[in-house]
Amino acid sequence: MHKQKAFNILILFIFLSASAFSQSKLLKTLTPDQVGIQYAGSIGYMSIGAGYNMLKEKTTLSFHYGYVPEVKGGQLHIAAVKFEYKPFAIHIKDKLIFHPLNPVFFFSYTFGKQFGLNFDEKRYEKGYYFWSPALREHIGLSSELKILGDKTSKIKSISLYAESNTNDLYLISWYENRTSTPIGDIFHLGLGIRMNF
Repeated sequence: MHKQKAFNILILFIFLSASAFSQSKLLKTLTPDQVGIQYAGSIGYMSIGAGYNMLKEKTTLSFHYGYVPEVKGGQLHIAAVKFEYKPFAIHIKDKLIFHPLNPVFFFSYTFGKQFGLNFDEKRYEKGYYFWSPALREHIGLSSELKILGDKTSKIKSISLYAESNTNDLYLISWYENRTSTPIGDIFHLGLGIRMNF
């Protein structure tokens, strides 16, 4: 009887330990590698985001929430999923790394009753507009200066970056009016700071 009770307690202890280990492993996997804040740049007047480094920090997948206040043309809420590739790294002494040209691709979705994936078919004939009012596809380039932290610090680095991007609708509009619209007019600039853990 005592052996059976001890065996049950041992099985319960193993199960709880494995469960706690898997939860901590899952929590560690879900914890972002970086968090940041960005001004402008097509995802809101101000936005916050969290991301994950992949391929030895050569690529980043990040998720953002942006807000445009009413006084700046809103009130708008924007979600974005961004993919960034960092092909070049220039090391400046021991504490600085410069990534000069980073291709960026992202989707943004603007929430609100005046936005949707498609135009209202009660007001517009199906196919009248080929684009989505809410969903935009963006391409761009960014430059990043990474300031490395101490090896003992939980913050590995702080990055300052600038990003210029445009979207599918702007590119098509520019192409159709390229004789009268300078290409620089279709790009938006965003400035940000992020902490890497």
